[in-house]
Amino acid sequence: MPRDDHDPRDDRDDRDDDLDLVPVRRRPDLVRFLVTGAVIGGVLGGLVGFLGPDAPSSSLLQEIILLASTGAIIVGLLAAVLYLLVDRRSLGS
Repeated sequence: MPRDDHDPRDDRDDRDDDLDLVPVRRRPDLVRFLVTGAVIGGVLGGLVGFLGPDAPSSSLLQEIILLASTGAIIVGLLAAVLYLLVDRRSLGS
């Protein structure tokens, strides 16, 4: 039996030359930015509440919850601003 050394890439039509290449825009993922920012802010706020000075009128758990939620909101908003900057940058110059 003869060996067939036929390469299927040689069968390309001339229509491949007519294709227009479109640049691909790699956009950042908003959800990942927000979740990562909120988790980092929550952990940092919880650490500040745990390791920081005691408030006279609240328990340790109340301080941790308050500072963790405040940190999650603030750093989450900063992550949203960072997302907007990175998304604007991904448009290209």
